[in-house]
Amino acid sequence: MEEDLNSYFEDPEFKDLLQKYESMANGHTPTYFEAEELTDIAEYYAHIGKEEEAQAAIDYALRLYPNNNDALIFKIRSLAFKGNREEAYRLMELIEDTSDREVQFLKADMMIDEKRLKEAEFIFEELAANENDSLEILTDITISYMDANLKTYAHKWLKRIGEKGYTLENSQRYRNVWCDFHMTFGEEEKAETAFQISLDKHPYSIPHWNGLAKCYLAQLKIQEAHEAVDFSLAIDAENIDALEVKGYCYIMNKNYESAISIYDKALSINDQKGNLYRFLAQCHLETGRMEDALNCYNQWLKKCKQLTSYEKSEIYGYISMCYCNLNKAQEGMEYINASLELNPFQINAIIQKGTLHLQLGEREIAEEMFNKAMSMSPQDEIPDTIIGITYSYFFLKDYHHTIHWGERILNEYPEEQNSILMLLIYSYFELGNSNQCLSLLEKAKQIIEENPTKNYQIKESLDEFIKELAKRNNNYNFDNIQ
Repeated sequence: MEEDLNSYFEDPEFKDLLQKYESMANGHTPTYFEAEELTDIAEYYAHIGKEEEAQAAIDYALRLYPNNNDALIFKIRSLAFKGNREEAYRLMELIEDTSDREVQFLKADMMIDEKRLKEAEFIFEELAANENDSLEILTDITISYMDANLKTYAHKWLKRIGEKGYTLENSQRYRNVWCDFHMTFGEEEKAETAFQISLDKHPYSIPHWNGLAKCYLAQLKIQEAHEAVDFSLAIDAENIDALEVKGYCYIMNKNYESAISIYDKALSINDQKGNLYRFLAQCHLETGRMEDALNCYNQWLKKCKQLTSYEKSEIYGYISMCYCNLNKAQEGMEYINASLELNPFQINAIIQKGTLHLQLGEREIAEEMFNKAMSMSPQDEIPDTIIGITYSYFFLKDYHHTIHWGERILNEYPEEQNSILMLLIYSYFELGNSNQCLSLLEKAKQIIEENPTKNYQIKESLDEFIKELAKRNNNYNFDNIQ
């Protein structure tokens, strides 16, 4: 949870410090600050998504205090996150007190990133022993593993906290890490009770209301999510995290106009948070405003100056997709090539490049791209790759190849059939194969009946399909399907 950070950043003393710093930055007049103060300011900017300002603050700190541990650690983590590990390790050599707790965490986290897990565990075990398995050290270690998406290791340390006698009822810190763990690993129903306990004790905690709203969203309890995030906005109408969640609630209800209004408001408050551009562009795509979506992605590139190479690659891919939808394959090819230059192993980008070659009529090259994507995919990701290729052919109305790839999912990976079922139904219909179309419609009906909540997207797509066919005066009998 980010509750402690939020509390500190709302402290009048910190606000005075921030105002003093921004006055100096805007007036370009040197002002004295302690290294720790500048690091706090950098953390504040990073917390609200203003990476450019965060880097400026920490670079100023390092000019004044080149060997300060806190400032160096912040800079090293930033470099490592952006993939500049060589420079990160160079700066680590400047750290004088290597026994410092935060330095040890930095080393362990970098080892985790490099899959040197035994070495990371050795460091963490030493830290835990030095602090007598304190609640603080155990939660911090758990969070490190959660950040790395290592469930088994994170669970080991979370369990260790419980073994020390901490429970959801007697420890806020334990409740926070419990919620984070179960939200991180898709067990939202286990987090819900802990959020509610926290809110009983801290009814004005915005992070907990936002967390509960996200918990409800993950369980598709959209109305409950709306109500939870409205409590946050009643406390602070300009809370960026709450506005982001509120907008996503509207997206889930397909109320895209309201979502657009929310995200426009959020961006007027903070125009350097990438997720706001991501979700706003999604709204424009869903409403067919391709040019607006394209502009949104370009603004994301322009406003968020401290993007990682991975993030830039992702955005270039989105821009390429927009050009593809606008039937401007040449422009799209320029951006997908830029994406692959930054991240040549991105499977989705390779599939997107194949789609563009199809759009240009270059079928052989497209098939080479799709085969390359298949050969590069790890075994457990092959179904996702096949689904991506299936969507490419369907987008270009090549129904024969849609069926060819989609049937592979049905035959080889039936557990993934929900992802392509409606594509096959449409394709068989367009090709006039009524038997296969009706057979898959019956299968879709059975899937919906088994779990209506989980499979609500199939139901919505099926309803739209039947309405569309009704308009075409088709001769199919849907009496048993609807």
